[in-house]
Amino acid sequence: MTNRPSNSAIRHPAEWEEQAATWLSFPHHPKNWAGERGVKIRQFYFDLVCQISKFQPVKLIVPKGWTLPEEESPRFIKCKFAPQVYSIRTNDIWIRDYGPFFVKKGKKKLLVQTKFNAWGAKFPPYGLDDNVPAQIAKLENLPISEVPYIFEGGAIEINADGLGITTLDCITGKNRNESKDLKKITNALCKAFGLRDILILPCGLFGDHTDGHIDNVARFVQNERLVVASEKDETSPNHERLLKAKIMLEEWLQMHYGKKAKVDTLPLPPQGKLGNEVLPASYMNFIYANGALFFPCYAPKTDKIAKTYFKSIYPDRKIIGIDCRSVIEEGGSLHCMSKQECL
Repeated sequence: MTNRPSNSAIRHPAEWEEQAATWLSFPHHPKNWAGERGVKIRQFYFDLVCQISKFQPVKLIVPKGWTLPEEESPRFIKCKFAPQVYSIRTNDIWIRDYGPFFVKKGKKKLLVQTKFNAWGAKFPPYGLDDNVPAQIAKLENLPISEVPYIFEGGAIEINADGLGITTLDCITGKNRNESKDLKKITNALCKAFGLRDILILPCGLFGDHTDGHIDNVARFVQNERLVVASEKDETSPNHERLLKAKIMLEEWLQMHYGKKAKVDTLPLPPQGKLGNEVLPASYMNFIYANGALFFPCYAPKTDKIAKTYFKSIYPDRKIIGIDCRSVIEEGGSLHCMSKQECL
C-alpha cells in the first residue's frame, strides 16, 4: 500500500455516479470474430447497445464505412437514447483497457490516457487501439493528458473518495513497466486520477490474459464497501489468492473507514476452458448505467446468487443479467468491453 497526497483539482468519479454515456467498440477483427463466433458477438453487441440505450446514450466506435444492418434499424429507432456512431479505426473490442479515462477538473471534463500494448504485447497488433484516446479527444473536443506508462482501464478500481485498487502484475509484469519504476508509476496514477491512496494486490485471477485485472477480483459498490470474488474449491488456484485479496482489502478499507468498512464476497461462476486456456469468468465484471446495473451471466446457480446480491446493494436500480458465455471466449466480459463517460 502506498499513500499519496490528494490532488483536489482532479477527480475520477466512481462508476455508480451519473454518467454521460457508455462507450463501446464494435467487433470486426476477422481473426478473433470470424464465422459463427462473429455472428454471435455482433448480435451480442446489438442487444447490449439496445439494453444500455434504455437508460443512457451509447457511443459506438465502428470501422470506416460501417453501416447498421437494415434488420436492426427498427430496434435502434425505438431506443430511448439514439446510439451515436463514431468512425475510428481499432484493432479489437476492449475499450475499457485502451480507451481514455474520463475525469473532472472542477466542472470541466478531460481525458487521461495511458500507454497500451495489448496486455504485455500478448496480442498484436495494437497500434490502432493505443491511438483511440487521442481520436476521441479530437472528436469530442476535450483536452487530454498522458500517463507515460503501460496500464489498462480494467487494472484499476476507484471509489468516489479518491481510493484506488490495482494489482502488481498489471503494473510491472512481463513486457510492461520496470519494477524499479513502481513508485513513479503509482505517483503518476494518483496524480492523474486525483487519488489519495492506492492499494496494490499481488495478483488477479488465474488464467486472466490481462495479467490479473482488478475488475475480475474486487469492486467498490459504495465508498466504504467492496465486493470480492471468492472460490470455495480449495484445489482451485483462485482459492488462496482470493482469500489473501479479501484479507488485504479488509485491512485497507478499515484503515480508511473504520467500523463502516465492509467487504462482501460473491462466488466465482464455473471457470470454463477453451482448448487448454482457462476462461476467467467473474461477476466482478459488471457495469453501471443510470438507474441500472448489468452483470454477466454464466451459470444459473451462481447467476441467481449474483443477482440477489446486486439487488440487495442497489434496490432502486434495475438489475439486468446479460449472457456473456460467447464473449468470455475471448477472455473478457461487460466491464472489459465498455467505458463509462462521466457527466
